[in-house]
Amino acid sequence: MLELATISVFCLLCFALLNLYWGQRVARLYQAHLAQKSNSSYTPSAAVVLSLRGNDPFLADCLHGLLNQDYPAYQVKIVVDHIDDPAFAFVTQYLAEHEHPHCDVSIREVSNGGCGLKNASLVQAIREVDHDVEVLAWLDADVIPHRSWLRELVSPLQDPEVGVASGIRWYAPRHANPGTMVRHAWNTAAMMQMVALDIPWGGSIALSREIFTHPQLTNSFSRMLWDDTGLKVIADQLGRRVAFVPATTMVNRESISFDSCFRYMTRQLVNARYYHPHWWLVAGLGLMTAVAQTALLVLSVLFMLQGDLTAAASSAGVLLFANGCVAVAIFRISLLVHKTVKARGEHFQRQPLRTLGYLGITVYIFAAALLAAMRTRTIDWRGVLYHVPDPFNVQIMHYEPYRHPEANASLHELEHVSI
Repeated sequence: MLELATISVFCLLCFALLNLYWGQRVARLYQAHLAQKSNSSYTPSAAVVLSLRGNDPFLADCLHGLLNQDYPAYQVKIVVDHIDDPAFAFVTQYLAEHEHPHCDVSIREVSNGGCGLKNASLVQAIREVDHDVEVLAWLDADVIPHRSWLRELVSPLQDPEVGVASGIRWYAPRHANPGTMVRHAWNTAAMMQMVALDIPWGGSIALSREIFTHPQLTNSFSRMLWDDTGLKVIADQLGRRVAFVPATTMVNRESISFDSCFRYMTRQLVNARYYHPHWWLVAGLGLMTAVAQTALLVLSVLFMLQGDLTAAASSAGVLLFANGCVAVAIFRISLLVHKTVKARGEHFQRQPLRTLGYLGITVYIFAAALLAAMRTRTIDWRGVLYHVPDPFNVQIMHYEPYRHPEANASLHELEHVSI
C-alpha cells in the first residue's frame, strides 16, 4: 500500500504544481492586460464572419454588438445554413430595421459532406473576402461582442510572428444547477490548459492575412469537423504562433442540464483528440489525476482503519494540498476575469464556494468524458449527425434544415451549446 500511496502522492503533487504554473501564466496574461492604459490603434481592414444555424437566444444582442463596433473599416459576412433556417428570416428583418453599409448575408452553399457545416460556411466566406482585407475574424452566435471587441481581438496580429488571435470563453452561471456548475468549474480549469497548450477558442478568432489566404487553411477546414483546435497545427506549419487576448474574454451566462454538459465536454475533448498535437497530455493528466485521487482517498481510509494515523494524515494532506492548488489558481483567475469584464462595463456574479464544492466531482466527470471521447466516432451537433472515423474523414449521416424545437422538447433540445 505504501508503494501505491507514494505513486499517487507523486502524481497529485505533479498535478498540483503544474496547475499552479499554468494558473500563474494565465494570471500574468490578465495582469498585463489590466495594466494597459489604452486600446490599440492597430486597425487593419477586417472582415468578420458569423455562421448561423438556428435562431439563437442571444442572436439579437450578438448582431447589435457586431454591427456597432468601434472599428473604422470592417465588413460583416453572415452565412446562414439554409434558406428555411429561422435565423435567415430573423437576420433579414433585423437588418431591415438596423441598416449596416457593409453587411452581407448569404446562404451556405451545398456541402459535399466532407467537413462540419460551420467550416463549410467559413470556407465559403473566406473565398468571398475582398482582396484588401488584412484580418479575418469570426465569432459564434452566443457571443455578445462589446464595442471594442474587434479592435482588441486583432491587436496581437500587429506582431508579424502572430498568426492567430483567440478570445477566451468564460461561463458565469446565473443558476447553480449541477450541469451549469460542472461546466463552469471544468471550463475554468480547462482554460489554463488552453492557454498553456495553445488551444484556440472558435467563439472569437482573428487570423492574419498570411494565415487565412494560405491554401493550407481552406484545404484543412474543408476536411475537418471543427474550426478552432486545429489552428494550432496550421499556425505552426506556417511559422506563426497563437496569442490569447484577455480583453476578449467573452461571458456566457446560459444554463445547461447535466446530460447536455457531459455531451458538451465530450465533444470538446473529441475536438482535442482529433486536432491537437498534445491531446495525450490532456487525456493522461485528466485520467491520472482521477485515478491517483481515488487511490489516495481509499488508502487514507485503509490507513486509518489499520491505525496508521501518520500515513492517513499524510495522504489526506496531499489530497487537500493538490485540490487547494487548483482552487487557488481558479479563484485567482476568476477574480482577474471579473476585473477585466467589469472594466468594460459588464458584470457577473462570482460563486467561489459553489465552484469549490463542484471541483471534486468535476475531476471524475472530466475523466468519464475523456473515456467517452476516446471511443466516440459519431457526433450529434445542432441536429446534424456526423460520422468521423478519423480526423480528416467527415461524413454527414443525417442533415435537415434547422427547425424550432417543439413546445414539449427536452431541456437538451431547448439549450444552445456551442463548440
